[in-house]
Formats: sequence, C-alpha cells, structure tokens
Amino acid sequence: MKELRINDVFWTVQGEGQNAGKRALFVRMPFCNLACSWCDTSFNTFQKWTEDRFKEFAQQETARFAVVTGGEPMMNKDTPAVIKWLKDLGFVVACESNGTFPIVEGIDFVTISPKRDADYHIHESAWQKANEFKYVIDEGFQWEVLERHDLKDGRRYSLSPEYNRFEKSIAEILEFQRKNPGWQISLQTHKWMKVP
Repeated sequence: MKELRINDVFWTVQGEGQNAGKRALFVRMPFCNLACSWCDTSFNTFQKWTEDRFKEFAQQETARFAVVTGGEPMMNKDTPAVIKWLKDLGFVVACESNGTFPIVEGIDFVTISPKRDADYHIHESAWQKANEFKYVIDEGFQWEVLERHDLKDGRRYSLSPEYNRFEKSIAEILEFQRKNPGWQISLQTHKWMKVP
C-alpha cells in the first residue's frame, strides 16, 4: 500500500482567518520554499501515512472540515492524494499557502498569505482561486503591496500581527485600518487557547 509523507495530522480548532473557531483536522505537509525568520512551524520532518491509517484517524471525530497547510502544501507532490483521501470522507477542505505555486484541484477554501521572503509574489492560479488574502505584519512589512488588491471583489482581506512583536504589529495594523477599514484583523486565537 502506498505511503505518503506527512509532517503531522491532528485535531484542533482553526485559530485564524475566515474559518476561525471551526473544529478542524489539520494536515501539515512537509517542506517549504521559504524560510521566514518568525515561522513557528517545524515542517522539515515527516511520518509515512497509509491511506487506511490516515482515514481511520480522520474519522475519529464527527467534524468534516480540514485544513491542509505546511510548510508549503502546494509544492508537495503528495498533497493531491491527501485531498482525495479527505474528499472520500466528505471533508470540506481548506488550504493555507504562501501563494507561490499553483493551487491543487479539489480545495474548497483557499487562504493565500504572501511572504516578504518571496517578494510577496502570488502565482496567477493562487490569485484566481484565493478566497482570502492574509498578510503577516512583521518588521519591515512593505505596506505598498496591499495597494494591488481590489477590496470590492468579495474576498476576505486581513492583516495578522506577527506574534513575537504583537504590540508593535497591532499598533501598525490599527493605524493602517483607521484609513483602510476594508482590511480586517486576523488574530492567532489558538495561541491564547493553547491548542496546537
């Protein structure tokens, strides 16, 4: 039986963005093309999962919402198979991506979080399929990149404070939001709840 390389699979609560508060199965794929200094995720290790083992774990709860993240899940050759496994079980599948690769088919909700390490580049496929754009406001954030977005296109646009400089980031976001109220604040509520 084929085994896929997956960094981690766990049940938790989606802590940020439009789906915040939903019970969710998180599937963290290994490997990333970026190396953001503030990244809080260990994604360069993996375990091998068979389809049977994965589906048995995924069915432990009644919730049918999953978040495929990373690393950068769109660069991983095993991501399409993971999405198929989730769809076989009736999951609504969301993904979190830095936007530098095409979006894999079968995803229901796409969050794109462009990063400075990639000069905030967004692949055309990621731009077209994004339901939500979320920017992390870190030291030296380039605010002018936000001007490329049309906030009237029906998507959700949010700014997230870098957790390690929370007070400074929040102050910057609130000042920007005062003049640009179409941008929402996205907080990492899972960190206050102390859940993974």
